[in-house]
Amino acid sequence: LRMKRVSGMEATRRLRALATDRHRAPPVLVLTTFRDEELLSEALRAGAAGFVLKESSAEELIRAVRLVAVGESVLDPAITASVLDTYRNAGSPSKADAAALGRLTARERTVLELIGRGLTNDEIAAELVISVVTVKSHVGAVFRALGVRDRAAAVVFAFDHGVVAPRG
Repeated sequence: LRMKRVSGMEATRRLRALATDRHRAPPVLVLTTFRDEELLSEALRAGAAGFVLKESSAEELIRAVRLVAVGESVLDPAITASVLDTYRNAGSPSKADAAALGRLTARERTVLELIGRGLTNDEIAAELVISVVTVKSHVGAVFRALGVRDRAAAVVFAFDHGVVAPRG
């Protein structure tokens, strides 16, 4: 996030701006020692697909890189609660949000629940015994219905509306 010539946020914005109608922008995974909520929020607003702390194990980092590379979003478990708190403190869910949730089909609601539990598209496909292509279709429909742009926002929505509950 803090580099010599350009900030990590600016680099993320520039990479995200490379997207065209024909090509997807390269995904950005933030790897940092900073647990600062403001930096996290700025990185996500800039378009980062993931945020991982350097204290993560090698296995966790490899998993995060692989997930982001295939279009998934990743938040380090150590900062997930902070992200949820930040979104919750931004305002209470609106009636429009509740109506959006009501527009989901039963299958889409199940997919939202599994997204909220942290499952990848491959894991959702295995859980529901459907193809990954079908899962991607459901995920897209969920995003459109809820008016969210990515998995992180869908997870927040799921928690805020009781689709999933925090563990513990």
